[in-house]
Amino acid sequence: MKSTIIKKSIFVAIALLIVFGTLATLYTNNLSTKLYDETDGYLNDITVQTARAIKSRINENLTQLKTLSLIFQQEGIKEESFIQYLDQLAQRDGVKRFGIADLQGNAKTSDYQFFNISDREYFKASLTGESVSSDTIVDYIDGKLINVYSVPIYNDSQEIEGVLFATFYTEKLANILSSASYNDVGYSFIFNSNGDVVIHSKESKDYANVSELNGIRIEDIDTQGNGVLKFRDENDTLNYFIYANIDNNDWLVASVFPQETVTKEFQEFIQSAFITWIVIAIGSAVVIAYFYFNQGKNKMAITSLAYGDEVTNHYNYYRFLEYCMKVPHLSQYVLVNCDIKAFKWFNEIYGEEIANELLKKIMECISINCQNDELCCRQSGDHFALLLRKDRIEHLERRLMELAQTIRNEFAKDYSTSPYYFHFGIYEIPDDTTEIKLAFKKTQYTGSEMKQLSKDDVTLYQEEVFQKELYALQIEKEFQNSIAENHFKAYIQPKVNLNTGEVRTGEILTRWHHPEYNIISPGDFIPVYERNGMLETLDFYILKRAFARVAKWKQLYQADVIISINVSRTYIFNEGYLDKLLEILKLYEIEPYQVEIEITETTALNHK
Repeated sequence: MKSTIIKKSIFVAIALLIVFGTLATLYTNNLSTKLYDETDGYLNDITVQTARAIKSRINENLTQLKTLSLIFQQEGIKEESFIQYLDQLAQRDGVKRFGIADLQGNAKTSDYQFFNISDREYFKASLTGESVSSDTIVDYIDGKLINVYSVPIYNDSQEIEGVLFATFYTEKLANILSSASYNDVGYSFIFNSNGDVVIHSKESKDYANVSELNGIRIEDIDTQGNGVLKFRDENDTLNYFIYANIDNNDWLVASVFPQETVTKEFQEFIQSAFITWIVIAIGSAVVIAYFYFNQGKNKMAITSLAYGDEVTNHYNYYRFLEYCMKVPHLSQYVLVNCDIKAFKWFNEIYGEEIANELLKKIMECISINCQNDELCCRQSGDHFALLLRKDRIEHLERRLMELAQTIRNEFAKDYSTSPYYFHFGIYEIPDDTTEIKLAFKKTQYTGSEMKQLSKDDVTLYQEEVFQKELYALQIEKEFQNSIAENHFKAYIQPKVNLNTGEVRTGEILTRWHHPEYNIISPGDFIPVYERNGMLETLDFYILKRAFARVAKWKQLYQADVIISINVSRTYIFNEGYLDKLLEILKLYEIEPYQVEIEITETTALNHK
């Protein structure tokens, strides 16, 4: 009996050992597989988020350069004044230098250096119309490592007349790479599709090409995507090689982590599970919590770079667009663009610090105002994007007006400033497939010409307003070409003396003979050219052609024809206008008494 009990006890013990051993094995094997998969995914996510952060930084720099190029092109700023402005901008934003290069590569910079960049690849690419972010190169001035961003500069005829560039210390991008680590272990670098290493992080080894990593071949890398490979270094240590493409770029981010360091904690945990089930259960909670804490901490840092707004500490426009893509039934919402009227003057008067505090307060008040299923963010500058539930327009208007007053009341608790007001542009989303990024652009075409600086206003997007603005931009764009091609024609409408039948006077009329749209009415193009300052150029062009005809009539018929011209209040009071007119009269030998200037009542009464 005793031996039977012993045998049964041994059998039960063995059975229990087998059961517990099997359960422990299944549990640890399952947990091991899961942790390895999560580790691969987590490390891959770190690298992808780093790639997004770098792409965001590159886009910000290129967008700034494109904006500066447009300002230089359209505003007619003198180069010296523009260089001084770039110097101030470089000091403010921590840019090493800005520069302008002519077509031969002769560059003048914001820190008043002069050198030639004709042999630089970024310069050559921008001359073909590309916006470029360069590889790491050596600075001509101090020999330090730099990265350069460059965009073409166009003239009024949309021909490239130079290159605008910005130089940054390579360490600025290297700092972003340094955040892509696991428990402060590992290193990152950027390489191109040929495998050449472009930028190293501070912790990275000095590789020239990814082929120097034993077992890593560029042929095994999906240069348009992301993935995880493994290799052994010179110390025979197994390492993870995680890479991710920087969207719309020839660059990829690579992160290298020793596998032993990454997996050491849960490997020890798995081995301990075979010895004691209870201890491993308790230990697993601690290890997993510790593992996810570090994962969350690193992921939060990368996500903040890629999706955070550094001014308002809210999620940024890129995250807003992603959230909108996940919203079901978009057609049940409206998109609102909120901006502060004359914010640049507020910024000039009170300074960037107080202006940023206002932006933070606006974001805070908008967030509180939004309901659970509504979204909001700062789009850029002083523009805020809101996705609100659709409602009757009068209800939306009242809600937005109350929001504007709430912002002013809350901000006034901490700061006393001059009055400021808001404009809200509303776009009703027509269907669930609407692209939010394009829709937001339309919120900016909401009757902005009706804005008044001294009051809040809410306007609704109207397609006819958008088409009108689009048509006006097309007319403005074709002005220089139409002048050069003589598409604008001068007509002299005769004034007949009813008693004698003689024609001694006439009125100058302008007609635009467009090669595609036939004759365009003056009512379409004159208001546009009045608004952008082109009308004076057009009127002098027409005057020369009309005076040439009057001079010819005098030569053929010995007749002094008196002609009348209409002038605009946008330029008649400009300094030098009369001198230009007299110069043209002298050129064509037209007597002053032959010219009648017609000034409308509006022109006279509006002059101050």
